[in-house]
This record gives sequence, structure tokens and C-alpha cells, in this order.
Amino acid sequence: MENNYCYIEFEFLDSKQFEDLKKAFEAIKISKNNSIIQEESFWLDQFPKYALEKFSFFKADVRPNFETAKETKSTWHFYSLIELLSLQYEAAYIDLEKTSSTTAILTYDPYSYPYGGINGLIVFIESFNCIPKQYDDGTGVYNHTPNEIKNSTNIWGFSGLKKLFKFSIVLLFVSLIVSCENKTTALEFEKNAMYEVYPALMDTLWVNARRRYVPPPPTGMDSSEYKLNQIKESNKRFNAELAEFKIKQFPVDLIILDKAVAIDNSKELQDHFRDAEVSGNSSSDTLEYKFDRKKLDAYKAFHLKYVLKIPKENERKLYNECCYSIRGIFILSRIQFDSEKRYGVLTAAINCGNMCNYGYRIYIKKIKSKWVVDKFEEAWIA
Repeated sequence: MENNYCYIEFEFLDSKQFEDLKKAFEAIKISKNNSIIQEESFWLDQFPKYALEKFSFFKADVRPNFETAKETKSTWHFYSLIELLSLQYEAAYIDLEKTSSTTAILTYDPYSYPYGGINGLIVFIESFNCIPKQYDDGTGVYNHTPNEIKNSTNIWGFSGLKKLFKFSIVLLFVSLIVSCENKTTALEFEKNAMYEVYPALMDTLWVNARRRYVPPPPTGMDSSEYKLNQIKESNKRFNAELAEFKIKQFPVDLIILDKAVAIDNSKELQDHFRDAEVSGNSSSDTLEYKFDRKKLDAYKAFHLKYVLKIPKENERKLYNECCYSIRGIFILSRIQFDSEKRYGVLTAAINCGNMCNYGYRIYIKKIKSKWVVDKFEEAWIA
């Protein structure tokens, strides 16, 4: 039959047993779909005696007051099955309903793969003396052969659980290592891009910060044209000044925060680079990271004084030091990249005291395997 969900079709020989199965399924469905953890005694009440007799129990478990199955390679531990069905499955239960007087179907909707497999649900259905016939586990439609499930259920015996636990720990450890390596790789990529573009970034930032103030135009002169001319003249003058400093090996003193801060510029990245594929906050994560001072200091055009935080109140004497050509502390953000790591964006703020802050947005792109500044724009002033 056609179905939009994963399913198990089965036969039942006794209507009462089908109703018992339906009752237990509804309890599991409510628990799983609403993330409700029930007491062990609750689950004993949901299963009839003939179903519970098929499972094994540990000595420390809340147990029924009658004999149950011994632990063997083919028996399942009852609460392990309950935990699997009501908590661990990466799926939402849809329904369990009759399709004829002797057949029924259980439907469920996995929301990730692998979601836990079909075995637990098959054992659950069989414990009510129902007979699975066909299933679709998300990989295809198969006819059920009883032995194919029973031969694999021994992982839920006590010794099997210990092996599974050890395997899970190893798998978790490997996953953590891979995850850390991926994050480290992404962060190293970002840092390398920052250090590569840093000289051009700082040159442009210093020139723009130096000519931040443009005096008002003379009477009768077009203000936009005047401002553009002033900017061109200022850029020319300060670029020449910086070039002379470099020739004379006279470094420019600046104050800089010693870490890159996280700021979301994903929208601006997408707006500027139209062909970029950007997914939300595309920086590696939201953490700050410390700069490698040796790498920044390798660019001799600037002599940096590093601060660990933005000074406040009486600590603001840093802003007024006469030897700093730019009054304020430079704050660089982390770089956000597009999905293919072809484009990036970051911000540079200059905190110049109480209620004094202005910043720039810098777009970078990769040309012939080298990161370069694509555009530098004013972003805010406060």
C-alpha cells in the first residue's frame, strides 16, 4: 500500500490483543512525541501479562509479580525497549490503526537518519502476538522474516548492552575529536585569512580614521562634491604620510583590543556579494579568540599596544595619550565567510570614550588564492 510515512504492516489474530497493543502504543506515542519520562511502574501497567512474560528484567528493576523470560541472546530487556521506543528513537509516532478485520499498520515519521532502526518496533508488535508482514524503514519496502529481527536482538541482553555502551563511548569520543578538529580547522582558516589581509586592512583603516572629520563646505559650494573632494585629498595626504612613515621605519602607535569579537554581518555579506551563498551567522562560532601578537606585530608599520578590555571611567586616560595618532581603541571582529569561503566580511570599531564610537565594515574576497580588501565602508557612528 502507498504511505507517506515509514510503516509496519502486521496481522493480529485476536481483537483484544490488538486493543492492548493500541493502548501501549498510545502511551509510548504521548511519551515520545512530548518528551515525557515515565516511571517504570507506569510502563508495567501499559503491558498485559502475556506481553511482559516475553521480556527479561534486571534484579534492580521494578518487576512484575510473575515469572518472566530469562536473559538469553534472543530476549529483550523490557526497560531497554521502553527507553528505545519512548526516548531514543529519532522519530515521531503517527498512528496505529486497523486496515481490515485482521490487519493493521503502525506509521511513524523519522526526522533524522539513522533514527534507531526497525527492530525495536518489530519486537514491540510481536510481544502482543501480532505478526509483522511488511515494512518500510525509510530505505525501501521489505517483507518481514521473523528470524532477521530475532537474530539481532541480543544486543539488548545485559552483556550486549555492555558492549553497546563501550562502543557508544568510543563512537562519542571519536565524534568529539572529529568535531573539535573541524572547529579547529575552520578557526585556523579564519585566523589565516585575518593575518593575511591584516596589513592592507590596517593601512586602509588608519587612513579612513585619520580623515574621519570633514569640515563643512564654503558658502555656495555643493556639499556632496565638496565632501568627495575632501575625502580624495585626505586619502591622498594620509596615504602619502603612511608611506613616508614606512620608508623612515617610523611605526604608528595604536591601541587595539587583543581579541576578535563576534558580530553578525551575514546580511551585509549577502547584500554586497550577490553570488555568495550565506547561511545565517556563517562565522565558525560565536566565541571570541585571542590574536597571535607575533603575527600582528610582524607588520612593522604599526606599533600596537594591546588591551584586554575596553577601559572605563578613570581608566580612560588611554584615549587621551598624546602619542596615539588615532584617539581610541581599535576593535576587530571575527570574519564571516560565505559557504564556499570565497568572500568574507568583518567590522573594525574605534572606541574613543564615553558615547564615542564609530566603525567600518570591510569586505574581503579571494583572488588567486590570496585574500584582498574588496571594499571599505563607513558602518556606524555614535
